[in-house]
Amino acid sequence: MRVSSERVSTSPLPVHGFVLAGGRSSRMGVDKATMPFRGRPMVEIAVETLRAVSAEVCISGNRDDLAAWAPVVHELRVEAGPAAGIEAALEHAGREWVMMLPVDLPLMRVELLRRWAAIVLAREDMQASYLQCGEEWHPAVCMVRRGCLALFRAELDAGDRKLMRIFGKLGEGLLVMEAGELMGDVGRCFTNVNTPDELSAAEQDDILRQGAG
Repeated sequence: MRVSSERVSTSPLPVHGFVLAGGRSSRMGVDKATMPFRGRPMVEIAVETLRAVSAEVCISGNRDDLAAWAPVVHELRVEAGPAAGIEAALEHAGREWVMMLPVDLPLMRVELLRRWAAIVLAREDMQASYLQCGEEWHPAVCMVRRGCLALFRAELDAGDRKLMRIFGKLGEGLLVMEAGELMGDVGRCFTNVNTPDELSAAEQDDILRQGAG
């Protein structure tokens, strides 16, 4: 399915955006959320990206120090991965849909998120959706209906933290979207910054891209 290239509306969408910021940053060696990316904390970039899409934005993670950028909602579980962050978001959602964005994707594009959300919101039969880019799946970049809270809670209570297995329980209620069908040049959107080397490479890529533009 190739999405039309016509101009995308810039009005806030009826979704509640949440930045996933509950990780331990063990590979980076320092806190990723407040790590500068071209001079700005990555949490600030993620919040700004979601604010360009969502009617409301919060941060999911047991991190009161991040409240300077957006309201923080606390996870009920410790070190349970992104699934715990999604559970917390669904618990506190002020809208029917939540949109999750990991804090370590500083090159994510607003237009991609808006095109994806428009398709998901138009599908009344959908319960959740996540993005795929080529052969890589990105289940933490997801949209989830508030009604899926019971599923996430039950699976986490049973000890399953793997997002793709949890989403798989939804069957035909899950929409996996190929990002390349939404717009071109999307690979860089999923540049994951987990180590100092990845941070340096992503910053350099961003500088080169902006210089070429």
